[in-house]
Amino acid sequence: MLQIFYTTLFLFIFGYGLYFNTIDNDFFARLIVGKTYFQTGSLLNWDFLSYTPTHRFIDHEWGSSLVFYFLQSNFGDEGLLIFKAIIYFATFFLLIKVIFLHNKNAKMHFLPFLFIINAIPAILFATVRCQSFTFFFFALWLYVLEKVRLENNTQLLWILPATMLIWGNMHGGCVAGFGILFLYIIGEYLNKKPVKKYFIALIASVAVLFINPYGFEYLRFLFDALTLKRELITEWQPTFSPLGLKYHFKYIIFLFIILILYLIFILKQRPDIRKTDKTKLLILAVTLLMSIKSIRLQPFFIFSLIAFCYNDFYNIFNKKLPESVDGIKEIILFFLITIFTLNAIYMTKMNCVTWDYPVLEVEFLKSNNIKGNILCEFHDGSYTAYKLYPNNFIFMDGKYEEVYPDNLIYVLKNINLVDKGWEKYLDIYHTDIVIVSRKYKIFETLQKNKKFTLTLKSPKYALFLRNELVRKDFKAPVANGSYYIKTKFDTNINWSTK
Repeated sequence: MLQIFYTTLFLFIFGYGLYFNTIDNDFFARLIVGKTYFQTGSLLNWDFLSYTPTHRFIDHEWGSSLVFYFLQSNFGDEGLLIFKAIIYFATFFLLIKVIFLHNKNAKMHFLPFLFIINAIPAILFATVRCQSFTFFFFALWLYVLEKVRLENNTQLLWILPATMLIWGNMHGGCVAGFGILFLYIIGEYLNKKPVKKYFIALIASVAVLFINPYGFEYLRFLFDALTLKRELITEWQPTFSPLGLKYHFKYIIFLFIILILYLIFILKQRPDIRKTDKTKLLILAVTLLMSIKSIRLQPFFIFSLIAFCYNDFYNIFNKKLPESVDGIKEIILFFLITIFTLNAIYMTKMNCVTWDYPVLEVEFLKSNNIKGNILCEFHDGSYTAYKLYPNNFIFMDGKYEEVYPDNLIYVLKNINLVDKGWEKYLDIYHTDIVIVSRKYKIFETLQKNKKFTLTLKSPKYALFLRNELVRKDFKAPVANGSYYIKTKFDTNINWSTK
């Protein structure tokens, strides 16, 4: 039955990812970095896409860029979507291995497992993102550390610094590895167990982090990133903030259900508090607080919950049904998930899409050869630059902490919300073109502005040009949706000498 469970899990992850297949906001920036490296053999040290001030580019995701560009250029959308399914399945596979470390006779059933993983925000699992590497390595480190402490297999600790060599160059989320290792040191100390081996692994892993293209500057960047305020970024908002309550209420409901289940578990099992595993309790408490502090950190609590509490929650409702009945349940779920996945394949036709971007506005600028500096929402920046360079440069994109001065994102907010003095920034930074989301106040304001002309309007966006750029012979953008699917990765950025 375990094989059916794993198959069902993989099919669900694959099908789920196909239904949510919009390309991540920063993915095009990753392609640019990857393409530059494969064509020149070097990494970008400076941003060349922006017309606003920038500083040296410390890219904590450069390794992910190479992987994503290789997959996209060689295997297309299918390669990206299959890779996404594989790495997330591998993440959950490792967490399941932790479950079996705690209980070799554990029964894996898909329904309770689905309940837990369904609480993870779709945005974090639905697109190809650099965070996927952090999720995988976090699960791997949990498995290694649990195997070390439960089976006293100290030799496995070499895996931590060895994988940090990769993790540290894939995503800045590698700091989660140091965090989890530090919690093991405290937890095992409270459990009155030896902790010297964990200290050695921590020191070795930190030393390995220096092996990167930027040297010590990379560590300084990671420290600064940890303390950086991201109050304008939705996924970094607290779970119980207005944005969290509006868009992530599912996770909040999940937390209350988990609280109720845990109270039931305590009343039913009456565990001896004196024998409580301090490491397990500490990891769950810290990751829970992290998930409340930031929407983006919610998966770490989910992963910890799966690894340490699946058996506890399953036993609450375990009625020890006959194996045949359990088997029938899993087979029915397998067929339902298979239908779900086949329908996803049919509906999406294995395509990554860009419908959440200003595709019509960008195509209009490209087809009419309109040159100039573009201000757009920073979520749309890397797509716009990828498609329009070198004719156009952008105000900023999602690399805000890696490339731009800290105040620039507040300037962009000031413009979008038409705060006092907003118009002067358009002149200070010599902005020629504005692509705005119609939900922002600036959309209404620019329509009354004498310097700009509303040139194109789509359901979600609007394009404004400075009056001197407006012509009478503009061509309308292509209306065929399949055109934008086929051409989404077309770009003039090319360093090849061939």
